[in-house]
Formats: sequence, structure tokens, C-alpha cells
Amino acid sequence: MNIKAFKAVFPKVDLITSPSSFFSNIKYQYTEYRESGFYSPVDEPTIYVYQIKTKLSLHTGLLCCTDVDELRKHKLLKHEKTLAAKEQQMMHLFLQRKALVKPVLLGYKPFNGVEEELKTWAKRKKPTVKIAFPDKEEHRIWKIDDPKKVDLIIKKFKELDKAYIGDGHHRSTTCLLLNSSKDLGEDAHKYDQLLTAYFPFNELRIWDYNRIVDIADIMPTSQFVALLSQYFKITRSRKAIKPSRKHQVSFYIDGVWYLMEWKAKYLSKGRFPVVLDTALINYYIFEKILKIKDIRLDTRISYYSGTDSLAKIVRHTHRRKAGVAICIYPVSDKELTEVADSGQTLPPKSTWFVPRLKSGIIAKDL
Repeated sequence: MNIKAFKAVFPKVDLITSPSSFFSNIKYQYTEYRESGFYSPVDEPTIYVYQIKTKLSLHTGLLCCTDVDELRKHKLLKHEKTLAAKEQQMMHLFLQRKALVKPVLLGYKPFNGVEEELKTWAKRKKPTVKIAFPDKEEHRIWKIDDPKKVDLIIKKFKELDKAYIGDGHHRSTTCLLLNSSKDLGEDAHKYDQLLTAYFPFNELRIWDYNRIVDIADIMPTSQFVALLSQYFKITRSRKAIKPSRKHQVSFYIDGVWYLMEWKAKYLSKGRFPVVLDTALINYYIFEKILKIKDIRLDTRISYYSGTDSLAKIVRHTHRRKAGVAICIYPVSDKELTEVADSGQTLPPKSTWFVPRLKSGIIAKDL
């Protein structure tokens, strides 16, 4: 993997009185805050240890830049398709703020002890940046200021033949599109590098990614439930429920939860090396039953992470005219890597990775 040192831009933490508000808005307001003095650049290019501490776990990774050519060479592997509308929005943001403000999250299989190098550095040094959030989550960054250590880690990463995009598919695709643009002329070279955060898979967790679809202008909900019986064995549930294993799906319709299992004849592999519930739902439910041809463009579908409560999903379902919530069992990292290694992609919004990176904690001006 061709990783590179870079000149980072950091927020002045003592000027931030409300971290949650500041960092939730920074992707739209970075240019204003940068010009008003909320950020300061680092003089010399280097790489960083990045650690995210939550109430339940500690995650340690590497912050660096990665040559965008690694996307072209398929060494940075995508596992999901992107949404066209989000690509357009992301392109506008990149061109407007002239900066990368959120790293692409990359998962990889641990190798050659580089993980211990990073953890040891963090134990021995004082963090360059430390930001605490009200939910007890803390983000800490250590500058690796030893040139020999930087060279060693960069050299070690050359042995990594591939990494997997966990979060940041749209940022990656947009960066590559801009870098390939003939209309941008020389400015296209500003997008030669991705801002990236590498975490080994044993430091990551993949949650489910659930859907709500409004079928008001398609069919009555009673007809929808009847059509589902063609594909599922259906059991009514007395309580809100998520699936407990692969090929179970839970639905919330008209105030009732159902737990469903795919009938065996629909579990053929098809084009994927593994049978994916998200792919089955897209084909049999969205396309066959609801006649939704392109979920990438259809605004009747919205997505909710596995960390969102079922109460929130129910609440948002009721905000639709005829909302249907669909909860899916999480994809495993083994399934993700098998699909990516085969050159395929999961359907959009198939995974929700933890930890979550935040915009603006580190940035790279273009």
C-alpha cells in the first residue's frame, strides 16, 4: 500500500465550546472556520496514531494519506455501490471547501506487527489532539515526529496488498472522479491523495444497516404483507425485534412487528460468492414486489444504522404515509472481504462500521 505523510490541519480545541455541534456542522462550514482562525496547519508532513475511546471499547489506527492510484489498481477495495445523488453532493463540497475534512475508514487484516508499533507510540507519548464528546467518546491523535519511525511504518505498509473501504465510499469515488477530470486541468492533481484512517479488522465492528420504505403510492400495506408470504415464512412478534441470525429479516408494518425467514428456494448464491440478505431484499422486495428499479436514486427509501434504537425506527416509520421498516442481520467481515475480493460490491448501505470517524478532527487542505 502506497501511504504518504501529509501536512495536517487541526482544530484549536480550546476555542471549541460545544464539540458535538462544531464537528457535526464542520463539513459544511470548514472554509469559514479555517479562515476565522479555528484551525491551524502543521508545518511538516508526517503520519499519526488515531485512537477512539468509547464507553465499551478502544480502537487504534493510523492516519495518513494514500495514493488515489491504489483505487485504480483495486488495492483499496470497495464493498458497496455508491448513490449518485451523494456523489454529486460530495463533489460540490470538495470543490467548495478545497479540503478533505474526514478520513476514509479502511479495514485490513492485521500484518507484520505494525499495530503494536502504533499502540506503543500512543502509550509513550502525549496526544497532539484530544477531544471529548458528551456521550463519553474521546478522539485522540498522536503526531509521529520521529522520521525513522515514519519511514519504518510507511515501509511496512508497502507489504499490505489490499485494504477494504469501511466508511467513505462516496468520498473515495468522488476524489477519484475529480482526479480523473479533464475539465479541472492542473487542479485535478490536488486530488492525488485520499485522507485515510487504517484500522485492523479486530479493532472494527460491523453493525446492521436498516431501511424504511414508504409504499403509499405503490400498494396497500395489507397487499404488501400478503406478497411477502411468497418469499418468507412469517411469524408475528409481540415486541419490537431485530433478526438474531443470517437470513432472518424483521419488518414493522401498520404497528405490528414480524419476524421472517427466507424460504430455502430463494437462497441461491446468484452473482455473489455469499448469499446476502441486502441483495435478496433489493431484488425480491424492492424490485419484484415494489417495482423499485434503482434504489440508488429512489427517494422513498431511507437508511438507519444498527446503532439507532428500534424506538427511533418505529417513530420514523410513522412519519411516512405508509412506512415499512426492514431490519437486517449484520454482514460479517468475512462476507465483506469475500465479496470485495471477488470484484463484486454489496448493495448500497449494507454496513455500518464502528468506530465512527468525525469530520474536522483532522483535515488536509488541497
